[in-house]
Amino acid sequence: MDRTLKRAKRRNKRRIERNGGAWERFSPDGVHCRFCRHDGSQHLMSSAQPHFFRPATDAERRDPWVILYRHRLPNGNSMLVRRMTVANRAELITAYCVDCAESMGASQVLCYQRNLAIGEVIGLGTSSKDMAIAA
Repeated sequence: MDRTLKRAKRRNKRRIERNGGAWERFSPDGVHCRFCRHDGSQHLMSSAQPHFFRPATDAERRDPWVILYRHRLPNGNSMLVRRMTVANRAELITAYCVDCAESMGASQVLCYQRNLAIGEVIGLGTSSKDMAIAA
């Protein structure tokens, strides 16, 4: 799967601040990449809060103001889940180095990609009996 990034066409203050804060937490010294040692200005990056989901309670199912999502189970059933906040700050999702790409003659070079626990549903039982009850 190709996950290349493009430079943003417009400046967005919120995105710039979010990516800048995520870069400072990602970088060991706050400036340089931990993998290629170029600074943050030489990287294209994306950031977001990690998100997990948990099964919705009965009260949440009745509340019209709570946003719920439908999760498909492996056995074909579905259940309602609610998004959980697990971090108060955005984390770096991808970082591509522009300088490394130019020196290698490539369009982009991936320095870092977070691929763990994106959209994972927690709190589900492992047996088919537990999944049938949850549905």
